[in-house]
Amino acid sequence: MKGEAMLLPIEPQEAGVPVDAPAAKPAAPRPGLTDLFTRLRIKRVVFVDDMVEPVADAANVIDTLTRREDARQLLESLFPVAVLANDNEARFDQLTALLGDMDAAELEAVTTILSEFTEEEGARDILQLRRNIPEQVDLKILTPAEWHAQQQEIIEQCREDARTLFLFDQELNGDPQVLGFATGADIIKGLAQSEPVGFGTRWFCGMLSHTLNSGDEISSWRQLAEDNAIALKFFMPIAKQSLSDGDRFYGAVYRTLINTYCETMKTLAKDGLREALDAALKRFDDIDPLAFEHIIVNSSEEEGVSELETLLRLYAIVHKDEAKRVILREAEFLKFADAATGVKAVADISRELTAETQAHLNLLRAQELHDGPELVNGYNDPLRNGDVFEIGEGNDLGLFVLIAQPCDIMVRPGGKRVRENNFKVAVICPLTLDPAEVEAEPPHLKHFIPNFGDKGDVTAAVLFKRGTVVNLNVLDLTVLDKNGRCDITPAELKKEPKRFPTRAWEDRCAELAKHFGKVAGEIEDARKKHGDEVADLIAKATVPRVGLSNALKGHGSYVAGAFHYPIKRIGRIRDPGAASLLAAFGRFLSRDALEHDFAR
Repeated sequence: MKGEAMLLPIEPQEAGVPVDAPAAKPAAPRPGLTDLFTRLRIKRVVFVDDMVEPVADAANVIDTLTRREDARQLLESLFPVAVLANDNEARFDQLTALLGDMDAAELEAVTTILSEFTEEEGARDILQLRRNIPEQVDLKILTPAEWHAQQQEIIEQCREDARTLFLFDQELNGDPQVLGFATGADIIKGLAQSEPVGFGTRWFCGMLSHTLNSGDEISSWRQLAEDNAIALKFFMPIAKQSLSDGDRFYGAVYRTLINTYCETMKTLAKDGLREALDAALKRFDDIDPLAFEHIIVNSSEEEGVSELETLLRLYAIVHKDEAKRVILREAEFLKFADAATGVKAVADISRELTAETQAHLNLLRAQELHDGPELVNGYNDPLRNGDVFEIGEGNDLGLFVLIAQPCDIMVRPGGKRVRENNFKVAVICPLTLDPAEVEAEPPHLKHFIPNFGDKGDVTAAVLFKRGTVVNLNVLDLTVLDKNGRCDITPAELKKEPKRFPTRAWEDRCAELAKHFGKVAGEIEDARKKHGDEVADLIAKATVPRVGLSNALKGHGSYVAGAFHYPIKRIGRIRDPGAASLLAAFGRFLSRDALEHDFAR
């Protein structure tokens, strides 16, 4: 059977004259779906549902006319007006005779109209499915009992050059004692156990569900797989809501078809990575303790790098090598290549993404390009080029990024930096998400940061011209706090120093307590000698400033031995993005300064 859609009405003929059923003219399925099925050689769609279509008989035609007067015009395109008239006492017999003389295509046209006006939701789902499936693809609608009777024959007809897309309703209400299954998941599970090699080669499986909202398929997919003990690669849920939206239905079918290939690649990769992990850990264990101490402790301390960072770097070297060795073994590589080639055949057709998928991609890309606050602050990670800060409060709250040559901001043994007080060491530049601000700034005065924000769906711009030299003594305070806040109470820090995995930063913590403690001492001495008013003036003048710009001048306060800055470290731009930012800032500093054109 072929997909149909609403028939266009024609002028009714004279009473008593039979009317030939016009060729059905469905709303054209999405062109991509036709291409998709053609490329993958899908010749048939089989839908198994416990809801059946209306039977094309006289009783259903009369019932539809009785309930829905608006169906009359469409039915008049298939039957004489006089036959359908309400006062026609022979209507039932005449309709029965006319229906008996119709061929399969004409009967299908009648069924399509009856489905359009039925009160049964399941029948409307079937109608929507008919409209979505391309005409050249055979659509077979089966009840659970019919599937049970015909399953073996249908499976035998599936070939690599004539594939089938199976769509099973989630709830079939079948009797497992009689049919051997109760749900669509049971059927898919049975196929996966009996003929797993058929998935992706001779057929594909989707599970239609009325309990899912369109767009929630992925979030429910793993739970359905777990609840029914089915591997993810064997099926993909499809919300029945998507049947009424051609684009969403295309996206759901597209995801179903690529799923087997993608899950195969993921499974091969996971198996390889597990094996590689064991091999990598073996190589890790075999490292000479003296070499390990030199790499992790000695070299890190000399260069001012976190020991944890060096440890992860060392592990990445051995794990990446072992992963390549495992996955590139001929047998595994050929399986991976087959799956990649299979999904490429589909992906070549269309790469349009749903909003949900695009959001997932944005978030994943953001995780690749940026470190979140928990990965930066949670480990008291030292300041780095590319660290992002919130500075200010209320309407004055703004985003800033630290730009610095990495070697210059590394804390060395003794808790100090090389050229600590050199003004060239570090700057902070504002980050803007405002399109108007971005547009107003010339290209050479800004740098774009893609996939920014919590969802990774915005592009930020760094405004170099508004940058200012920053006081690293102040920004260092964010390293001391696991929430990235910029606060210090020197007296408490001296009593109970913070623990760091890096000895250099333990020394740095003591240096910061000493530096801010000295300022606090001057303020409190003034308070003892001259009172609160003078002490407040001294505090305003001596509290270390965040940076040199007027915009940052007022930030920072001192109250009862504690310093507070409205600053919070909220993340980091990872390399190579951070290195690209530094290079762009270098180009900004080295831009040509030409003599002004006095002839203009």
